[in-house]
Amino acid sequence: IMKNNLLLLAIICTTTLFAQNGNTINDAILIDGTLTTINLLNYDSATDSGLAPSCSSSEDVFYKHTLSSGDNKLTIGMASGGLALLTNLRQLQEVSCDSYAVVALVGGSFQLVIDNVNETNVYYLRVFKNTDVGINLTSLLGGTSITMFSEFDATLSTENQEFEDTKIVTKEHELEILENQSFTSSKIYALTGQEVLKEDNTEVIDAVDISQLNTEIYVLVLENKNTSITHKFVKK
Repeated sequence: IMKNNLLLLAIICTTTLFAQNGNTINDAILIDGTLTTINLLNYDSATDSGLAPSCSSSEDVFYKHTLSSGDNKLTIGMASGGLALLTNLRQLQEVSCDSYAVVALVGGSFQLVIDNVNETNVYYLRVFKNTDVGINLTSLLGGTSITMFSEFDATLSTENQEFEDTKIVTKEHELEILENQSFTSSKIYALTGQEVLKEDNTEVIDAVDISQLNTEIYVLVLENKNTSITHKFVKK
């Protein structure tokens, strides 16, 4: 893990609704748009939730967005202008973790767009408090914004019968692709947007090996020459 991480982030999806506060997922702070004023008190009073999976023992604060009826596309982002005078490392980096991949922000930003989301879900952004010596939390959060919003994208609702007939079954070590008529290429992405697996075939795909993946939420993209479909799954 890099020495001067600004924040560690994890994205969690669930269908349970809670009130607001921030110290635990039960008290997640609601965001619908962009939050430009981050409350320092939320971090000063934060404790380690111990929520699994975890790759940090530091305090964490939770934010959430509830999808509105009819929405099928979610955007999650975070930007920081803080720490500019304390480090020359000003870029996004991915941090390795036994359970999932997270994003480290150092005077940078990230944006994640998730298509075909379920309107019954609530999405959580989990932010780990930085504990590095010499980092001024007040200055850091003063330049930080968090974005979480959902919308309806008409281009995501134009599947034809061929796509509807393709079924994907998640098994322990593979994704079984049923009734696949034309998809010959597969890609798997972590929720950070990093491509973790890719396979190109001359024939249609009937299975995708996921045995080497860590326990995490991923997005499968099946493609042919003309189009693609996406499928979100959990590797257990």
